[in-house]
Amino acid sequence: MAAAVWRGRAKGVTDPLDDKVKARLRGDDRHLAGYGGSSTGSEHEGACEQLPGFVDGFFFSDQEEEADSAAQGVEREDAGAGSAAGSDGEVDLSLPPVPVGAMVRDLLKFSAADRFRRDLVGDMTKAIESVAGLRFNRAAFRRAVMSSLRESGYNAGICKARWESHGGITAGNYEYIDVVREPAPETPASQKQAQEQQKRYIVDVEFAGEFEIARPTAEYAQVAAELPRVYVGKPEELKRLLKLLADAAKRSLRAREMHVPPWRKSRYMQAKWLGSYRRTLNPGATGAPSAAAPPPASFIPGRDIKYRCVGFDPVGAQRVIPPAARAG
Repeated sequence: MAAAVWRGRAKGVTDPLDDKVKARLRGDDRHLAGYGGSSTGSEHEGACEQLPGFVDGFFFSDQEEEADSAAQGVEREDAGAGSAAGSDGEVDLSLPPVPVGAMVRDLLKFSAADRFRRDLVGDMTKAIESVAGLRFNRAAFRRAVMSSLRESGYNAGICKARWESHGGITAGNYEYIDVVREPAPETPASQKQAQEQQKRYIVDVEFAGEFEIARPTAEYAQVAAELPRVYVGKPEELKRLLKLLADAAKRSLRAREMHVPPWRKSRYMQAKWLGSYRRTLNPGATGAPSAAAPPPASFIPGRDIKYRCVGFDPVGAQRVIPPAARAG
């Protein structure tokens, strides 16, 4: 269609010319003097012979090239779309979802060659059973388990992690148990080698409860079912596990069109178990009331971090009023 329009415009340009001029433009008068075998060899002869093609090319070639380019572009786009549909679409439809539950299960397994860890799990199970009556008080229960492990010969301690608000995560604190495996005393080694031989195990007696979310999807429910109530593992293993759990929680919450709170993010989880901490070995150290950190403004009861209540009397305890405060 465009070519026909341009040809009409070209005809309108050449119509006012007489037949002789048209013949010269077309090259039909080559039999006249100055053309053919009697050519004078003028340097403009080639230009005169190429003029008709030049005129046609001026009016028609650009449009035809554009039409060809557009057609080729459409073909390339169709081919690309077909290729994408045949590759990306097929990949998304044919491949099963990522088996996060199986990945979590694999991370929770430990080598049978790690005899120390195997013995630690067994002794911790006994310790938990012996102090099960204290489970209603998480802090007391945790410290009782730590004391029992120390009595069994383990270098166990209570780790108090605390972090401030930064980088999109809210402030908070958390407590867990750790057990440090010292190098064998009969193995002579320098101080650096001894530090390399030290292995730290993180122990959490209420691990699975920290990952409960509202309205979990089927995928997240499967992941949560793999989590043990009591966790024993190395920091590098826990780091990979927390990344999987944070991603799974994010997918579940977004699938339910729910907001992802800061305490469900990977950085927040890592701050709880893998951030800076203060270690104590005193089973009766509960901390002075003045040292207790106030909960952050974004704290919601029932969430991950539990804060110790301060200023409440135990049930059945008699309140003692200082003499100076008594009425005369």
